Amino acid sequence: MKSSFNILTPGASTSQSSLLIELSAQGISYVAINQNNACIALAVYHFEMGISHDEVANNLKTIVTNQPILQQLFKKINFIYAFAESVLVPHQFINVQANKDMMELVYGDTSDCVTRDDFIFKYDLNNVYRVPKQIDSVIAHLFTQANHCHLYSLLPNIIKVTGNQLYCIFSAKNITVQLAKEGNLQVIQNFVYKTPIDVAYHLLNVCERFDVAINETEIEFNGMIDADSNLYNEVYKYLRPVFSVLPENFIYNEEIKKYPSHYFSHLFQLAACV
Repeated sequence: MKSSFNILTPGASTSQSSLLIELSAQGISYVAINQNNACIALAVYHFEMGISHDEVANNLKTIVTNQPILQQLFKKINFIYAFAESVLVPHQFINVQANKDMMELVYGDTSDCVTRDDFIFKYDLNNVYRVPKQIDSVIAHLFTQANHCHLYSLLPNIIKVTGNQLYCIFSAKNITVQLAKEGNLQVIQNFVYKTPIDVAYHLLNVCERFDVAINETEIEFNGMIDADSNLYNEVYKYLRPVFSVLPENFIYNEEIKKYPSHYFSHLFQLAACV
């Protein structure tokens, strides 16, 4: 487990603040925002590739133990699951048993997982997803008052364009992609990649599958990708992405401003949605 960023405002009170935590098999990130919409804490941790669910759960416990701010009281805590096993389903087809059967059909045995679903009001969809039981148990123990939601349930609320948009979040060897066509959600999917050309292929393929013209699409990059990296340079041969910016409705300290805004942009965009 590696800490990439750990930014804290000394002495900041959390009793009237909100905490957003995003957890995936690749890592954990969190932001704390006070009643004045100022960010008082931000951290990003990356996990080793291919670790087990037990190791993810243990990493979460270790981070909470070593981060005093996560042991303090918050006015509101939102826990965002970002595990890739998810299916978007029209609301009229939702029922508890069908959800479990559907997840097993798509992803295999669910005996070691908890199946959940969120309603996406904007599109009259339900996001059916699953969380490993050991991770779900640790979260329930550590954050007893938290609200729970999946990343894919919030991302559609970020769509503001009326045209085409390819919204991307990069982490180590993973990319989450959301495509909107003429302002309407088409797909949200996570891809594992090994080489930069893999990323270019996945992005081009998503647009082709939904008949979206690349030159008529706004392509927005968030997360851990640098403008001078081989990954970006390879993708730029085929696409013309822009880097996302931090939302204007929050106040950021000087330490956060030292880094490219797209590193943390999607976290604050999510915080604006919950």
